[in-house]
Amino acid sequence: MNIYNVIILDESGSMSSIYHETIASMNEVLSGIRREQEEHPEQQNYVSIVTFEGSGIEGVKTRRDRVPIDRIKNFTEKDYHPGGCTPLYDAMGKTLSKMEKRVYKTDRVLATVITDGMENSSEEYSGKAVKSLVDRLRKKGWTLAYIGANQDAVEVARDLNICNALNYDATGEGIALMSMKFNKARQKAGVQWSVMEEQGVYAAIKDLFDDSID
Repeated sequence: MNIYNVIILDESGSMSSIYHETIASMNEVLSGIRREQEEHPEQQNYVSIVTFEGSGIEGVKTRRDRVPIDRIKNFTEKDYHPGGCTPLYDAMGKTLSKMEKRVYKTDRVLATVITDGMENSSEEYSGKAVKSLVDRLRKKGWTLAYIGANQDAVEVARDLNICNALNYDATGEGIALMSMKFNKARQKAGVQWSVMEEQGVYAAIKDLFDDSID
């Protein structure tokens, strides 16, 4: 079974206050995926990391593109340069649309947005367009999650038709706790996907986090 872990990470200026913690958190997530790969060799994990800042599509940058977890390099300061605004919708629209063309029906996809702010600078995608895209991908069995700080992440996720949401504090301690919860949720997803695989079911997971929504 192929599992595609897609992380859409906020790189706007406000992330500067937790710059080093964010890099460390990303590497902890990668470490968690590596551990799962070792424990479940029947599942081949791939990772894509996309960051977003500035205005529009030009601010959406692919840092890792479907790299097998056993070959992926850790996230570093060269990959992350916070600054500018928050083109959240363009990041989601571009990343998810591109990934949709590259995976098969039998593949599992967990696409996660991590942000400390609200959309304010997209040029090509609207909230309505992203919501429609999310709805289509969920019907294909994709699992999507929204992790947000300085906002009501559950409410924002609901507006985008995302049913898994997690709030976190934009502090060193808060982002460390977030990465721990995220790894736990990923492990939970892997178990559920294994069961679904045996049953021949391709459905989105709706309860990744304790405070997930319907």
